[in-house]
Amino acid sequence: MKKAIERFPHLAHQIGRLAEQNETFRSLCEDHQLAVEALDTLIIRRPHDDKVIGEYRVLVGELEADIEAALKKG
Repeated sequence: MKKAIERFPHLAHQIGRLAEQNETFRSLCEDHQLAVEALDTLIIRRPHDDKVIGEYRVLVGELEADIEAALKKG
C-alpha cells in the first residue's frame, strides 16, 4: 500500500480502510507496489531500454487507474 499512498496521498485513509476490508484491493495495491519498484529498478539499471520501461510505465498507469476506480466504488 505504500506506493499507492505515495501516489494518492489525499486518499491515504481510504486506501488503508479499503485494503483492510477487501483482499482484491489489497492485492491490487501489492501488484502496484511491485510494478513501481520494478520500474524504478529498470530506470536505474537499464535506462536506455525505452521499450521495457515504457511497458512498465503503462502497467503502473493501468494499476493506478484500477486503484482509483476501486476507491471511487468504495
